[in-house]
Parts: sequence; C-alpha cells; structure tokens
Amino acid sequence: MKTALRYFSALTAVSILAGTACAQTDDFSDGNDTLNPTWTHNSGYVGSSGQTWTVSGGLYRLQAPNNGMSGYGYVGSFMGPIATDVQVSGLFVSFPGPGTGGAFGIGARLNGSNALGGLAGYGYAYEPFASAGLGEMVLYRINPGVSLTDLGSQQVSLNPAKDYIFLLSINGPNLHGQVFEMPGLGLVADKTAVDVTYANGVSGLFGYSQNPLPGTDFSVDSFGVSMVPEPSVWALTGLGALGLLARRRSRS
Repeated sequence: MKTALRYFSALTAVSILAGTACAQTDDFSDGNDTLNPTWTHNSGYVGSSGQTWTVSGGLYRLQAPNNGMSGYGYVGSFMGPIATDVQVSGLFVSFPGPGTGGAFGIGARLNGSNALGGLAGYGYAYEPFASAGLGEMVLYRINPGVSLTDLGSQQVSLNPAKDYIFLLSINGPNLHGQVFEMPGLGLVADKTAVDVTYANGVSGLFGYSQNPLPGTDFSVDSFGVSMVPEPSVWALTGLGALGLLARRRSRS
C-alpha cells in the first residue's frame, strides 16, 4: 500500500523564467477524468474491447484485456491542447515488472484517432518483455495500420516497487525521452531521436500487450503537458515539469 504527501514545486517560477506555457496538469485528486482537465478515452487501435479507465485514491488506472487482432490489447487516454513543441510528463506508480506484462508510456503529437489502426504520433514507453525479459525504454513513432517504428531503445529494468517519472520532450524534429526514479529524481534512462513525420497533436497515456502476456494494467499518479520554449531553455523547463509531478512517497 502507498501513502503520499503532495508538495508544490517551483514549476511556476521555472515556467516564468523559461517562458513556458503550462497547458494542462492532472493529479486526479478530483476523482474523475472528465473535468479539469477532460480526458478522451482511446480504445480502437487494435480492435480490442473491455478497457477500463478508473480514477480512485488519486491514481489513474488503465486496463485492457488481450482480445483484439492477433491477441493484442490496447488502452489509451488523451488530452489537449493540440501542441507542436511540447513536453509531456507522467508519474507511474503501478506497473508490471521486467518480463511480466505489456508496454505502457506517454505520447505526444498524437492524432487521437480511435479507428482500428488509425492512431499515429510519438510515444515513449517501457517494454517489460523486451531484451529477453530484462525490459527496455523505447522512443516510438506510432504509424497508421498498427505499426510501431523504434526510433531508439535502451535496456532498462524498472522496479515495480518504485515510482518513475517518464518525460517526453519534442522540439521541432528532436525527440528526447527520459526516466527519473522517485524519490530523488535519479536519471535511469535517456534517449534522443530525430523524426519529421508528425508536426502536432494531443498528448496522453497508452499501453498495449499481447497474448500470452497478461493484459495491460498500469496506474499514474500525475500527468502534465507544457509547451516547450526555445531550445536554450528546454532543459530548464524539463526540471520544472518534473518538479510539478514529483511527490514524496513512502511504501508500506
């Protein structure tokens, strides 16, 4: 069981200094995903059904069975605004360990399509099943037609007994994915890539799995979207976004 004491960070001050427009944040303390901000459920990518989106105890839990095409399952949830240069952050607090489940992560410049094979955009996700079950963090290009292009991967074994912040920053053609372990914001993954396929879109969360792995099941504690300023202050902005999401957490 987890207990959490929230604290406000220096995001506002950093945003002012860096010229960042903090577009949307959600800590799910209001008990819903329908207001302030409004999330749009996304379920059609692989033709699966029976997904659930649950807000309880300040956490946002997404689940999906593997009953779609080729034994896949998929679940997503997206929010506006439509952004070009953007920074997306999510604090993941419950997820499968290495070798034990499906992928989960954050996305940006997503087209938001709910049609079969219609989703497109960029993602930064953890694949517990990759690297012979050791796990990988992967920068994706999500292609129409149920296809993912690996833009860069890194072997990382995330510990399900810990919490991690995923950060995806996109500025022009430059993609930058990072993972920070909580508490302390220790850097555990860092990957960059260049791609010019998608120019803008919404941001959000997604996960997928395939038989014989268990269905998708993960929870986030907080989520945020910020507009990325000029490259010279990109790194400073990232620290602000991390600060917004970070919580002092203890496990018992």
